[in-house]
Amino acid sequence: MDVSVLFISFLLALFLLADCTELPFQERMLLKALGLNGRPRPVSPGPVPKALWKIFEKGINAENPCRMEGFQVPGNIVRSYRDQGPLISSEVPHESLCFKKHLFFDLSVIEKKEQVTLGQLEIKFKHNTYHGREFQFRLYRPLRLSLKGMRDHQTNRRLLFAQSFRLLHRSLHFNLTKVAQDWTTPENNMGLVMEIYADGEPANKFSTLCEQIHSFTHTSLLTVTLDPTSCKAARPKRSAESSMPTPSNICKKRRLYIDFKDVGWQNWVIAPRGYMANYCHGECPYPLTEMLKGTNHAVLQTLVHSIEPEITPLPCCAPTKLSPISMLYYDNNDNVVLRHYEDMVVDECGCK
Repeated sequence: MDVSVLFISFLLALFLLADCTELPFQERMLLKALGLNGRPRPVSPGPVPKALWKIFEKGINAENPCRMEGFQVPGNIVRSYRDQGPLISSEVPHESLCFKKHLFFDLSVIEKKEQVTLGQLEIKFKHNTYHGREFQFRLYRPLRLSLKGMRDHQTNRRLLFAQSFRLLHRSLHFNLTKVAQDWTTPENNMGLVMEIYADGEPANKFSTLCEQIHSFTHTSLLTVTLDPTSCKAARPKRSAESSMPTPSNICKKRRLYIDFKDVGWQNWVIAPRGYMANYCHGECPYPLTEMLKGTNHAVLQTLVHSIEPEITPLPCCAPTKLSPISMLYYDNNDNVVLRHYEDMVVDECGCK
């Protein structure tokens, strides 16, 4: 069933089941079609990355809807995950170490049919202050889990990145595409270990600077994935014929605006607040004109109906052309998701 049809069915069900506490069947079906296992209820949602806002505001590339132009990679789903790992407060192995942290991002929401085309780690500092002091950043990937209380031995991890930086930089970005691809298998996801050193001097002499290094706005991982089943070929431009006037009772597109507040989704859908979904309604009389865009089957069905109206019904008025929309929302794990959904807007109607 088309997602647009699910939306309309869901709206009708809300009026019939307004007093029920259980989610209507149509809403459960719709959420499943959107890749969600239930209605999200954000508890402590994080900020929406600027990159996601820019992509959403720019809109879908009609010629290539399955490419994220903002990142120059194939994809139709962008997710931003917050770090769930703890600060490692065990004994300091090196006197210039400011702090050490375990990073963990749960990528289990990525479905098997999706292909990871980009993984990008962002470490964003709260303050944009220049002190002239240089710091050393190191990012490791654990090769196996360490038992509690055991020292993190050098042979138990692999160095991914090492670079120097100053607090002048608001954010550090690292390409973790291959790591993110591996993490789609949960047993391979042991997170990362991040270490930051006060370059050249013991950390206790620069405790103020180290405290500022502790102050992150957030550490997040962004992934771009491609769901091939949601990709469609470029759509032909709409002909002038589609704007020709038709009688009010003839099959045609009708206006329907869906406000997410009316369906109780305003707490988890970030943008848009609503959209023009439209629907098809009207008669498919005999003979079918070219304006009604009837299929060959529909033309024959109307012909048979004209001979045996009691046995054969008229064709149905249904969408013949649909277009996608982008949605920015929090998923069931409070991750920020930008996703392109096909067949959400009815553009043209015809008889089938």
